[in-house]
Amino acid sequence: MKKLFIGLLAAFIFVVVNPTKSEAKVMYDGAEVVKGQTGKMTFKKDIKVYKRNPDGSFDSLVVKRNNFFKTYDIEKYDGKIFYQMRQYRVQATDLVVFKEVPIKIRSSFYNNPTYIYFNRDGITNNYGSYFREQDQWYISFSDTNNGQKLNYCAADNDGTYDPCIYYLGTDLKIAETISRESNVRYELTKDAGGKSTPLNGAKTETMYAKGNTFSSHGTEINGYLEVLSESDPKSYTWLPVDLLKPVK
Repeated sequence: MKKLFIGLLAAFIFVVVNPTKSEAKVMYDGAEVVKGQTGKMTFKKDIKVYKRNPDGSFDSLVVKRNNFFKTYDIEKYDGKIFYQMRQYRVQATDLVVFKEVPIKIRSSFYNNPTYIYFNRDGITNNYGSYFREQDQWYISFSDTNNGQKLNYCAADNDGTYDPCIYYLGTDLKIAETISRESNVRYELTKDAGGKSTPLNGAKTETMYAKGNTFSSHGTEINGYLEVLSESDPKSYTWLPVDLLKPVK
């Protein structure tokens, strides 16, 4: 019994001296923020929202007035805005109250973030453009009356022009930049389209048939790997990582 008591005492002291490490929660506007979240919504009255199933049918859910819901992806096109509540998609109307999580907070969840522009209403037609801090470019954040902006600025500025490009936080998707070994050879396991930017909705530039081989450039973003086609080595393209297998 004495040995058992001594053992339990030692275990208790170890736990107190070496507590289990836990990550602090990220809080904003009185609520916890999670990775991938763009904001939160409330509704001015009870409304019904819908999700589309793979078979084309729809499921509905009644959301209650004044309840908070986390929002994730945002779509902007044809003058309309849609918010994604996990599987459910909600169009912005007078009944929807959306509050943005500042992009500076959103980016804090990532070690090496890449920012992808996904507003298809943009007058510059740069849907899918992506950027990160590198070489002579740096990133900062600023608050405006219309939400927080990201400033993408060139460092080599002589003071005669504005060196920055400005983006609204709600126009940007954030993805982790993952370094992979370069010059690794891969084979395509299924026909797929190569894209100029690592984004599902981006335009396909070149179709590649199953069995084509590629060489990795060493960067993975948003589920896409930057590769060079061995049959047409003119420029790099982005292909889905899950459709590429290493070859000897």
